[in-house]
Amino acid sequence: MNKRTGFTLMELLVVIAIVALLTSILVPALNKAKATTKDLLCTSRLRELGSIWKMYTDDNDGRFMKRGCGSSRGAVTWFHSIRSYYSNPELLVCPLAVKTHQEGGRNPYMAWDDITDFGVYYRGSYGINLWVSNGAGIGAIECPDSVGENFESWCWRTPSVKGASYAPLVLCSQWKDIQPYPWDSPPQHEWDIWTSGPTNEMRRVCIKRHSPYHVKVLFLDFSVGKRTIKEVWRLRWHKEWPPDYPLPVWEVEAPWMADVPEPD
Repeated sequence: MNKRTGFTLMELLVVIAIVALLTSILVPALNKAKATTKDLLCTSRLRELGSIWKMYTDDNDGRFMKRGCGSSRGAVTWFHSIRSYYSNPELLVCPLAVKTHQEGGRNPYMAWDDITDFGVYYRGSYGINLWVSNGAGIGAIECPDSVGENFESWCWRTPSVKGASYAPLVLCSQWKDIQPYPWDSPPQHEWDIWTSGPTNEMRRVCIKRHSPYHVKVLFLDFSVGKRTIKEVWRLRWHKEWPPDYPLPVWEVEAPWMADVPEPD
């Protein structure tokens, strides 16, 4: 009587079918778990940045740095201003956006990189709200068009203000800083790269980085939350931000945002 030494063709097909079925079930679940982990890590990093900003302002008479201009030290290079408060450079990077455009990163999962006047290389995927600055600063005289005539009076300057829980400090962003205005237009396409300013800088944070259509926000009271990419127009970016300014006509200016709910 002959002994069986292997599987029959039918048995192999059954095994292959079972493996394929399990893979189709497990891979999406693993991908979802991975995305959830990165989402939580982003929140954790923003909270740590909140603690750092608290220490920085405590050490500087309760004030943020001046805005500055270009690559000068100031709010435009906030990561250099607080460099003595952190040791892990990955703190500046949202785990969902680690590659720069040169490295193949694409919106909304794209990091920025920058070399300051001090010759130090930085990479990150968060941006500071330039309206939190303690005034324009000397360097900003070189680029008055970027600063704007109302910059001094509209700056928050300190985290100790009324409504701090509605004012953004640092956000998920495709560039290192943001100085938006309520009339800014959204990106025309989901993959558009940040504008060079001084207009439409809201586009830098109008990115669907956190599923399904959110960005993470560190607020001026050092709390962390998430907002839809339409709700960012309703944040209190500066002291005189109008809460009822007409929103963009999304269906005309940015049809790709059709799935995003309207802000309250």
